[in-house]
Amino acid sequence: MADEQASGPEPDLPEIPRDKPRRSPYRRLVLLALFALTLPFEWGARSSCEGGPKTFTGIDVLTERPSNGISIAVLILTPVLLGLLQHRMRNALARLLMELASMLFASLGTLFCFVNAIFAGGFGASNGRFFPAPWIATLAQLFVLIDACQGAVQRINDILKERQRRRQVAANAEPAEPSPEP
Repeated sequence: MADEQASGPEPDLPEIPRDKPRRSPYRRLVLLALFALTLPFEWGARSSCEGGPKTFTGIDVLTERPSNGISIAVLILTPVLLGLLQHRMRNALARLLMELASMLFASLGTLFCFVNAIFAGGFGASNGRFFPAPWIATLAQLFVLIDACQGAVQRINDILKERQRRRQVAANAEPAEPSPEP
């Protein structure tokens, strides 16, 4: 009986529920692969003075101008890399800051893909062609953004739970006994 009490939780400390399973750090990597799979397909059509409209692929968007390709790659890769890196960090505040940065870059990547899908993807164009690749890329980036938002909410919950636990432990701690005077 005494062994059961010794091994069980202390009566004055609340029981901490088991953590729910963590999100997979590879979810964003899968979404990045989905984005990369859309690159070889046609993303839209451009009209030129030399002739009729010419179609272009996502690879053309990235390689047309090296500075634009690097900027786009940073927008797309940063949330994935920060998501993989934050799973290795212990500090909850640093993890929250990484998730917030991931949200920022993922929202910019989503906006880039959405604008590209609207203006170059044939939405409402006179040629009547529809290009699904930029829309799929937009959805992949949107899911990365949603994953980063979920991660930020979980980090905030972790910080608040730890803060509440510390307050409860401090409230339950016995006050220090005064030392006997000599």
